[in-house]
Amino acid sequence: MSARKAVRPWFCRHLVWGAAAWLILSLPAGPAKAAGANTEAVAKVVRLNKEARQFYDAMEFSLAEKSLKKALEIGEAASLGDHVVMAGTHGNLGVLYATGIKNEDQAIFHFKKALEMRPDFVPNKEMSSPEVKDLFQRARSEIESTSAPPVSDTTETSTSSEGQLRCPAPNVARANSSLKLRCVAEGSLPASEVIVYFRPGHGSFRSRKMSTGSTLDGNPSWTTQLPSDATSGEQLFLYFEAHDKQGEVLNSVGNADNPTMVGIRSGDQASEETSSGSRRARRIDEEGEGEGGEGKAADAGFWWIGLGLGSGIGYAGNRSYEVYHSQISPKEEAPLGYAWAKLGQATPEVGYFMTPSLSLSLQGRFQYISQPASNAIAPASISFLARLLYFSNGEIARFYVGPVLGGGYEGFRLVVPNLTTKNGKTVTDTVAGGPIVAGVGGGISVSLSDFWSWIIDLNGLAGFPNFAMVLDFSTGLRVRF
Repeated sequence: MSARKAVRPWFCRHLVWGAAAWLILSLPAGPAKAAGANTEAVAKVVRLNKEARQFYDAMEFSLAEKSLKKALEIGEAASLGDHVVMAGTHGNLGVLYATGIKNEDQAIFHFKKALEMRPDFVPNKEMSSPEVKDLFQRARSEIESTSAPPVSDTTETSTSSEGQLRCPAPNVARANSSLKLRCVAEGSLPASEVIVYFRPGHGSFRSRKMSTGSTLDGNPSWTTQLPSDATSGEQLFLYFEAHDKQGEVLNSVGNADNPTMVGIRSGDQASEETSSGSRRARRIDEEGEGEGGEGKAADAGFWWIGLGLGSGIGYAGNRSYEVYHSQISPKEEAPLGYAWAKLGQATPEVGYFMTPSLSLSLQGRFQYISQPASNAIAPASISFLARLLYFSNGEIARFYVGPVLGGGYEGFRLVVPNLTTKNGKTVTDTVAGGPIVAGVGGGISVSLSDFWSWIIDLNGLAGFPNFAMVLDFSTGLRVRF
């Protein structure tokens, strides 16, 4: 059974707790300038470890290695010595080499480094990977026996001449929900296709061809989404095969007699136990991760931008017609009622996930109003809205809702047709709501990949002191970075 994902909760826990403790409890040992420089170096090392964890989650193992090597370079240049963040970085490299790059010598070397710097360094209980446990224990035994020769710290990793297929699977999946799987090729693996074989509980294996792509560092990758009925039992069994153009098996991960097993849990249990991919919690900050502090989404600490297009329908709650107000007699005024905001509304947005489920964003509302054939009216309105959005948990689709507050030039406009002027002319005019705007926003975000999402967005807004209401609806894309 693949264990790469299972080690992630531990991946930076020692590093972050140690960094926080050091920053709080350590006493100055030199000039203030030097202490400040060390503090800055510690922060950089922590940031690079978090960056490496993100690459690790995305199976970009070579990029994770580069980030961790850079962290060591910065720590060594700043003379951090056996500082806890240096031990943590070596420990993270040990995990990476043990479960990702598959270089046992380097894994043992870095685990030994971590133990030499911090003899009490012990992997967290949640670190359940058999590979990591075995290699960590071997590293400890070699230190205790002092009989094993040191292993040189090189950046080269062992690779098979034929290449290897890596397909990490989650330990736990949510019942009756689709499951995203990904494989990557390491080394030279001339695979024409990768097939995943799966069965829920008992029965025969079904197969699915995976879609071809590539990692950020150019290695081939394959992804697929298993249907929700794959997680309908108590367990899901998987294995993977890479085929050449003739259909021959080049490499495999597991087989029908020895498949990878994924436990199936109800929604709440899966949210607590799952450690799969980019939907696994990543909330670990510089002050450490408290008990139960792991989030249930992939987005803590990430920026995102989005763009939507749509329209709206509203309630014209006032009769302050903007162009023909003085030319319309009171008895000819249209009754208060519903009116369209017209098509052509663009909603660019930038946001930041403060926690895995809470995002703060600033959304622009650029409304274009098409001109009627009968007469000219106000052509546009511009406003800016601050939104505090709470996101639900979810592997693929996540609902969100939250308060909205903002304003702008005239807030928003509604188009009111069929008004009659004093001279009998039938015209169309606009009514503005605002300039202060408040309301509720919400919608649904559907994951298209690790970075892109399709959104359906709603804003229910009221304008003051010129009272009017509008329900905006739009659709578009978001990308996180």
